[in-house]
Amino acid sequence: MAELGHFALILGLFAAAYAVLIDILGAWRKEIGLIESARNATTACWFCLTVAILVLSALLIRCDFRVNYVAEHTSRALPLLYRLSALWAGAAGSLLLWLWLQVGFAVIVFSKTGEKERNFAAGARAIANFVCVFFLVILTIDNSPFALSSPVPADGAGLNPLLQHPAMALHPPTLFIGYAALVIPFAWAFATLKTDKKPPFLSSTTRHGGYPLFVQARNWTLIAWLFLTVGIVLGAWWAYEELGWGGYWAWDPVENSSLLPWLTATALLHCFRTYKPSTAIARWLTALGLITFSLCIFGTFLTRYGLVTSVHAFGEPGLGILFLVLLTSIWVAVAMLLWRKYRHRSIGSQVIGRPGIKFIGLCNSLLVLLAFVIFAGTMLPFFSGLFTAQIITLKSDYFTKVTTPFGLALLLLLGICPYFVRHNVNRNWRVFGTALFSVAAVAGWLLTKSLAIPCFIICGFTAINLAVDFFSRDSGTEKSKQPVGPRKTLRWYGSRIAHLSVVLIFVGMAGSGAYETEKQAALSPGQSISVGKLNIKFEGLKANHGPNFTAVTADVTVSKNKKLVARLNPSQAYYYSSDKQTSEVDIKRTLGGDIYVALTAVDKNSGLVNLRVLIKPFINWIWIGSAGLVLGAGLVLISFYRRKRIV
Repeated sequence: MAELGHFALILGLFAAAYAVLIDILGAWRKEIGLIESARNATTACWFCLTVAILVLSALLIRCDFRVNYVAEHTSRALPLLYRLSALWAGAAGSLLLWLWLQVGFAVIVFSKTGEKERNFAAGARAIANFVCVFFLVILTIDNSPFALSSPVPADGAGLNPLLQHPAMALHPPTLFIGYAALVIPFAWAFATLKTDKKPPFLSSTTRHGGYPLFVQARNWTLIAWLFLTVGIVLGAWWAYEELGWGGYWAWDPVENSSLLPWLTATALLHCFRTYKPSTAIARWLTALGLITFSLCIFGTFLTRYGLVTSVHAFGEPGLGILFLVLLTSIWVAVAMLLWRKYRHRSIGSQVIGRPGIKFIGLCNSLLVLLAFVIFAGTMLPFFSGLFTAQIITLKSDYFTKVTTPFGLALLLLLGICPYFVRHNVNRNWRVFGTALFSVAAVAGWLLTKSLAIPCFIICGFTAINLAVDFFSRDSGTEKSKQPVGPRKTLRWYGSRIAHLSVVLIFVGMAGSGAYETEKQAALSPGQSISVGKLNIKFEGLKANHGPNFTAVTADVTVSKNKKLVARLNPSQAYYYSSDKQTSEVDIKRTLGGDIYVALTAVDKNSGLVNLRVLIKPFINWIWIGSAGLVLGAGLVLISFYRRKRIV
């Protein structure tokens, strides 16, 4: 079966390369036959990748250790769920999954178009297949998931115990769906750059600027953003529950690599919402569509080529340099096309539109600047190693302190932008409130030296703005009963739910970060410690057995004023196949905060244990707010497919 999978990859490579050449030739000569041939080749490439995915899944389920990838990521005792999730546990399998999704999305969008969109779709499909060729070269020549083992082991190494968690079974594929879907706005933006020097703008109000497939690019951007959000939150949830340190975001390079495209995709979404041709928003749209997917490829390069040290990196560099070649090729081509298209245009001749739209540009600038700051901090160890003998590594405190002002500024704009975009800037309580609460936030920071206080102040102001906007009956101005903005449709409510959810997330981050309590202690059975107003008592140890592990579990009672609050059971598990030991936490959750207990060390002879206890105020508002983000984005997406026209 491994030979079948490898042959399918080779056949897919030839199909993708053929599609690139024939699409370019067909679009240039405007020949329908060539374009249809390239379309069929793209579909054939996806079928080849489907065969490869099915073969690898079957090998993992059967535990066929003749294949090296199977031997490294599964074992006979591994539960079926985690055998399947091993598909994306390694570098080769994850890249194959991403590529399969990416080509499938390109087939859906760019292979089912009308006659007027055929040439445009051919150009977009060519760039999507160009990326596919690079991925397939790596999978067939350097890092094949079907490479054979020598010698064949009697049993596999098993999946990393840290990855044997439901959140981690879902976290990578959701991220890959987001990455793959971003190829649609990327290919669309690239194709718009290849149009005539004078794009078909009929006027400043021309729908979609005369570009075909605008709606599909917008919708797939929202789909990508939705899955990126779910993936990032699942990763944070896994880190909080599985690693035992009590945090959810460590500013690890690989974590940052998923955050970067999420930030620029957020800006891209708002560009689609307020797009008008011949404006600065139109240029933002093109640039962000290209940058966002490039950051996805950069994250893959960062993970596999080992530019920086990360606990999440695969550590399999190989031909990872091809990702850098791909990035360079894309950026050079984009720079040339941008220069060719915009070299005769001056900023002063642009149609600016409503003054309130400028706030979208300001938000975009902050999001891109925030992404650049995170990018620079992430890559500093690499760049410092190039030019100095000492590698400089930044601690997580750097990212927290530097990014917080950007986050608070964005949070403030979140409260006032929806109103000003629809009504323009006018003298009302929002303008004066913005100034007043900004001064109060700065004063709170100077007096307390804590960023939590200004965060709560701005959260309060933003929540007031959004609540007034949400419950107001009239979307028009005070002087006119005619609405100047969109009606309160499903899309409108979805976006407001998403914005309110961001406020909840900021409340959770500020509360859990600034006011957490932590205590570690070595306890014998019957001993207890006090953490705040809580009494934590260690009752004893017990053993548990799983399908591929043995665990030692501590029985811990939590009481307050001699009243039992919770009974928690943190544990340490030993996994046979990988010969590794992990710490499993137990958590008592409330809206006010979590009681978080981790078992970090056990002396089986004396029964002595080491416990880490944390009180995390408001942390569950992060997860509640994240669920609200997904709900809001889902409502907006549903509204896109329900409505017959774009408001």
